[in-house]
Amino acid sequence: MSLHVSAPHGAQAAVASSVAAQDLVSARYLVTADASSGMLSRLVEACAKLDVVPSRLHASREDGDGAMMTVDLRLTQVEARTAELVEFGLRRIVGVSQLISAVDA
Repeated sequence: MSLHVSAPHGAQAAVASSVAAQDLVSARYLVTADASSGMLSRLVEACAKLDVVPSRLHASREDGDGAMMTVDLRLTQVEARTAELVEFGLRRIVGVSQLISAVDA
């Protein structure tokens, strides 16, 4: 005779969601790049490839001749691996001269 006891479905979902919530992070990327016409779309594409929508995206041209731009791109409630893959994607973009990233648990 065997006995199998399982928690109600709602309890399993609550445990799973609390475990998943612990694994989620917020990430911030400060990018300095060429102020070319396609740069913003390429930066957003690094997120879109992973099915992630930035929670903040702010771009402005740098002082001087305007040839460079600074972009503040933020992600919230994403898996740590996703944040890492977005960073790798941003670093590979031609025209990005500097990337500073910070990930908070």
